[in-house]
Amino acid sequence: MWHCIIFVLIGPSWSRFYVNGFPAPIPPRCMIPRVSLRFPFSLLAANMALHSGAFDPTQVDDPSPDYHASVVRSNSAATGSSTAASSTWSGSYEDSLRSPTSINVEPVNGKPVKGKYIFRLSLKVDKSERPLGDPTILNLSVDPRKLEFVVFVFPGKSTIPAGCLWSYRVWLRVNFVDHRIFGDDELWVGKDPEFSAITDASFARLTTVNANSQVYDGVVGRARVQFIVKWTHLAEGLYKYTIEYESAGVGASLVEDFRLTVHGDPRSVSFLIYTVPMSSMPAGASHRIRVWLKTLLPFPDQDNQSSNISLPFNDSYIYQRIWKSDSLKLGARLDFFALGTKMIMGYSNGPPKTFTVSHIRDRDRFDTRGTIEFG
Repeated sequence: MWHCIIFVLIGPSWSRFYVNGFPAPIPPRCMIPRVSLRFPFSLLAANMALHSGAFDPTQVDDPSPDYHASVVRSNSAATGSSTAASSTWSGSYEDSLRSPTSINVEPVNGKPVKGKYIFRLSLKVDKSERPLGDPTILNLSVDPRKLEFVVFVFPGKSTIPAGCLWSYRVWLRVNFVDHRIFGDDELWVGKDPEFSAITDASFARLTTVNANSQVYDGVVGRARVQFIVKWTHLAEGLYKYTIEYESAGVGASLVEDFRLTVHGDPRSVSFLIYTVPMSSMPAGASHRIRVWLKTLLPFPDQDNQSSNISLPFNDSYIYQRIWKSDSLKLGARLDFFALGTKMIMGYSNGPPKTFTVSHIRDRDRFDTRGTIEFG
């Protein structure tokens, strides 16, 4: 497996890109030695020269990358050892992007031969790592040690909270030919965003932490709601997360399969969950919901760690938005009569009745042996 890691400091926030840095479980029969090659390099930028005068990222989908600024090649042997190179580009923005980077490539069959290779992109913050986008599969007939990569990010449009939306591009360059392998305009990440600027937001509060779950209590449309986060261990450091909600004995799944690599105790990972009411009839029935991954930002300077710890409320966190929906329909004591006089309201015609379906055709139609009829 050729390994390539990409670290990027976006604005004031600590984050790292990984190409093929997201491990996948390997069946026992596939446990064979793999060749590993690492391409470390570093980038230092002041919010990207790509934003100077001639380039407007809102008008150009894929700007031509500045290869002299960002392309680095490693000529290290395939033993896992490597040599590092660094490059810089400059710009006019005050917030700097510090990007110690490196990149990884994995052969599909596990052998370093000509054929199909998988490129994976993931984002790592401290001890947690999550995938970005879907893997890309390419046919390689060149020496993977001679691959070159161009990685850059640029800020997106104005958002609330401010400074959290980014676009990223990852290009593969071989023999002066460029192939874009990753790109997205919806990377939400930031250090200590001002969530308080979100009008009418209702934040869920972490109340319970168990061995494999967390419970967050919140209020949505005047209804008390619990958001339950559960995780399952899949492989070494790899976990599958699910998020569901429950209110008054009824609930549903929100996130069914979120993969996260945690280098440590999974209970140390937490989430920020909040809802924002939308205009609806009846009022309070429709909500936007956002889920952010919350990671503690370690102190960069170990020498000053003792002085920093002595200060209360001095922790900083990196937040990454991992899921959103604008269709959460939930509320307590909704005023359905506000829909108007043209509405025809239905009423219960008695208690529910239970009956047994015996005919095969009816059983197939109901897909069950018993059902409840609400009259």
